[in-house]
Amino acid sequence: MDCPVCKTPMMILEYNQVELDYCPTCEGTWLDQGELELIIDLKDKMLDLSDLPDAVKSKRRCPRCRKKMKEAKFPHTGVEVDICPRDGGIWLDKGELLEITGSQATSDSHRKVQNFIKELFGKKSDHKEA
Repeated sequence: MDCPVCKTPMMILEYNQVELDYCPTCEGTWLDQGELELIIDLKDKMLDLSDLPDAVKSKRRCPRCRKKMKEAKFPHTGVEVDICPRDGGIWLDKGELLEITGSQATSDSHRKVQNFIKELFGKKSDHKEA
C-alpha cells in the first residue's frame, strides 16, 4: 500500500497485535477501522468517524480504496485527520497518533504508545515540531 501523502510504499508495523501501516518518508500512519480503538484501549467503544459534522473533502485519496477521503477534526481534539468514508480507515500525519492518544487514552495507554513510537523512530517522532 502506498502513502496517500508522498506515494511511498508503506511499512507494516505491529503494536499489541494491531498492524499499523507506516510511511517511513513522511512518518504518517494509516489505521483501518477499529485499530485506533485497540491502540488506545477502548475495547468497549467504537468510534464512528464516518459522519463528522465539520468534514470537508480532502485532497488525499484512501490508500485502500483510492476514493477521496474526508478531512475533519478528530473528536475532542484539534487534530485534523483524513477519514475514508467508505471503510472508516483513518490517516494520521506525523505526530497526530500521539496527540490523539494523549487526549483519548488512559495515561497508561498513552505512555505505552509513546514508548513504542520512541523505540521505533527515536526522538524525531515524539511530537509535531512547532
